[in-house]
Amino acid sequence: MGYMKEKVAYLRGLADGMEIGGDAQSKLLLAMIETMDEMAGTIDENEEAIIELDECIDDICDELSDIDECLDALVDDEGCDCCGEDFEDDFVEVECPHCGETVYFDQGMLESDEALICPNCNEPVIPKAGDEE
Repeated sequence: MGYMKEKVAYLRGLADGMEIGGDAQSKLLLAMIETMDEMAGTIDENEEAIIELDECIDDICDELSDIDECLDALVDDEGCDCCGEDFEDDFVEVECPHCGETVYFDQGMLESDEALICPNCNEPVIPKAGDEE
């Protein structure tokens, strides 16, 4: 039971001990205690949800930190120890004939019949199979 629920339970006990009866003020006080009890329940649920979200955020931060370390290793040409794979063998470096930008394509992309477009100038780096260019 949360702190707010305990406080409302105390108020309810006081009201029961005072034997508040049927007059208008008594009904108002009892209705207020009931409302506070519902509010306290909602507060407790929200606190539990916040704790759960905080744990999820911590997990996400840990995973992002691992990904960041992996990306740093790849950028520094050290290879990726965290993934157990060497991604450098999977990509082919191609220079765009239109803008001169160096572009990297996955080995599987090179084997497809689709044109490979330069992300810098949007021109085909490797034309579609069957194109005359």
